[in-house]
Amino acid sequence: MGVLTALTAAAGGHAAPPFATEATITELDFVQSTVESGEHAELTGTWSLPDNPTPPAGFVIDLPPGLEGDADEFSLVASDGVTEVGRCTVTATQLVCDLDAEYITANPRNLSGTFNFWTTVTTEVTETQEVVFDLGDVSADITVTPAEDTCAPNCEFDGVVNYKGGTYDAETGTIEWVVGVKAPPGGMVGGETVTVVDTPGPGQEILPGTTVRHANAVGIGPTGEPSPVGWRPKPADTYTVSPDGSTVTFVSEPGYFYKVLYTTRVTDGGVARTYTNDAEVAIEGQRTVTVSGEVVRRGGGGTGGGEPVGRFSVTKDVVWHSEPVDIAFTGTFTVTDPQGTTHSGQFEVSDGTTWTSEAFPAGSIVHLEEVLPTEPSSIAWADPVFSVNDFAIPNATVATVELTNEARLATGVFSASKELSGSGAQLVPSDATFLLDYTYPAGPGYEAGGGTLELPADGTAVTSPPLPVGAVVTLAERSPDPVTGAAWGAPHLSTESLVVSADVEVTVTVTNPIISTPPTPLAVDGPPSLASTGGDGSAVAAISVAGLLLVAVGVLTQLRRRRSRVS
Repeated sequence: MGVLTALTAAAGGHAAPPFATEATITELDFVQSTVESGEHAELTGTWSLPDNPTPPAGFVIDLPPGLEGDADEFSLVASDGVTEVGRCTVTATQLVCDLDAEYITANPRNLSGTFNFWTTVTTEVTETQEVVFDLGDVSADITVTPAEDTCAPNCEFDGVVNYKGGTYDAETGTIEWVVGVKAPPGGMVGGETVTVVDTPGPGQEILPGTTVRHANAVGIGPTGEPSPVGWRPKPADTYTVSPDGSTVTFVSEPGYFYKVLYTTRVTDGGVARTYTNDAEVAIEGQRTVTVSGEVVRRGGGGTGGGEPVGRFSVTKDVVWHSEPVDIAFTGTFTVTDPQGTTHSGQFEVSDGTTWTSEAFPAGSIVHLEEVLPTEPSSIAWADPVFSVNDFAIPNATVATVELTNEARLATGVFSASKELSGSGAQLVPSDATFLLDYTYPAGPGYEAGGGTLELPADGTAVTSPPLPVGAVVTLAERSPDPVTGAAWGAPHLSTESLVVSADVEVTVTVTNPIISTPPTPLAVDGPPSLASTGGDGSAVAAISVAGLLLVAVGVLTQLRRRRSRVS
């Protein structure tokens, strides 16, 4: 036995649009080990796609010379028996399978399946040989035997025997069964009552429309051998059919040949692939004969499937009780797939935006956590709220999660008190107050602001209203009200600026020096008159000295005040 190799057909354009992702054919074999030249043979194979393929995706098998495809169309069906994964078309030169874009998008991992289709082996051989067909990445071999010779045109016609045969129509899902009635070479004698009863095998039911055909001539038939020719319908009023279509009765006419045609519907969708049918043929005066037929559904088919995936998304919603701040929020996720394997990662999202995860196996459980921001210090964050957590990832869709944060202004306070010093402190009224102004510029989450603290003279500390944490506060005291008999020196602040803290209250002491001043002496227009008793002028001199002393004290007081202000 020799070995032949059939080369791949010359490259040409595919019947289908170009595929962005080509499937790999991992196996391809003939179902039959031996086939007669010119007969049908079935090929079966497997296919697979890389993970996350880009649509359109599919595969093409070019058929080499010596192997022709039997025209057909079929689906690649998922394990549920309903979902179509792809669609295949068989032509004389190609098998083209186009995978469904929506399916592979929803099931982008571990995509693979099987397929089978029928061909006709047209390779001619004069002796039994093994033929290897090159089908691209794979090859398939089968043993081919020579076609049987016919006896035409010198064959002798021996008449017709009772027989049963059928043809499967993949497009309609039906089988046409033919029951031949026994007759000698010259046709039936005539006058015989003929009864044919059909019994469909599993996976079939008889359809209405059973008919009888007859012929009264012999010629060379489709097989090249002598057989009845010129078949035509027998008039319907010359035979009877039972209500269920299974039983046909008629009376033969001299010189005629007969066959009864039944149609059955395949009820299992073609799953069985091989279908049988029996019929009983009873000719008056002869014994009843049972004939059987078998039909192989020469239609393609296949399977396909992938791992369904889904995604989840996180949308941030911040409820601001302060001025909004542009900030990124981060969090972590843990995904536990159906096999128990965990996958961890991080997400980042800002107010009003959405983050979407990569694809994970459908049914995986997702746990989310948020890392609360630590900056800016001026914002106090409430605990984050997830609209859903510890949820399952749906198939082919996105599970949406809303993450809500409440933001409030973080606040703190400072306090200030008054301290008086100097000889004039006792002259300050007990109900006197002093005004301390404070201001701060705008910062994260707050606008610029300020205010005034009214400090009592008795030193009681006064606390500010809540101020934004982190605010840089500048302090300045207003000039105090004048005090009779005293003069104010320059105020001294223990600090002129501070940073507001939520944990530490800054205390400020504002010290005001005040010096008492003597009363201003009365003005004298001339020397006082002497007593009438007279004098030597010593009294006048004493008064003059006292006046000079008062002036000197005033000058010294002014000098001290100036020095105090400078210091």
